[in-house]
Amino acid sequence: MKHQEGFSAVELLITLFIAAIFIATGFQLYSVVLKNGTDANQRSIASGIAYENLRRYVPQVTNPCTSIAPNPAPSIPANSGLSNPSITVTLDCPYGSGGNGGLVGRVYVSVKYGNPQQEVVHAIYVNN
Repeated sequence: MKHQEGFSAVELLITLFIAAIFIATGFQLYSVVLKNGTDANQRSIASGIAYENLRRYVPQVTNPCTSIAPNPAPSIPANSGLSNPSITVTLDCPYGSGGNGGLVGRVYVSVKYGNPQQEVVHAIYVNN
């Protein structure tokens, strides 16, 4: 009997089946890496916006501390790349406005984005 060269149909099907498994697994891994990379990028952008606003409003903390509205109103750049973003900046006196408590002010910045909504918060206490 002469030995046949090449693949048999069964060997070819098994090879194609294993290749399909590798491709499917690789695609799932690629999807997870891409999603996690996008989430980290959006969190980084939101954190940068929050920190920039935090530093912008620190000089507005008064001595003695009084709760005031930030001026100008905080905003998120239109080309930020965040979906459904919103920002809240609070300038307040967490320990009261009189006596020793009136010497400590707080700047609190919250940036929300995405769906489902995620939040990045930065805060700093200022002792005048």
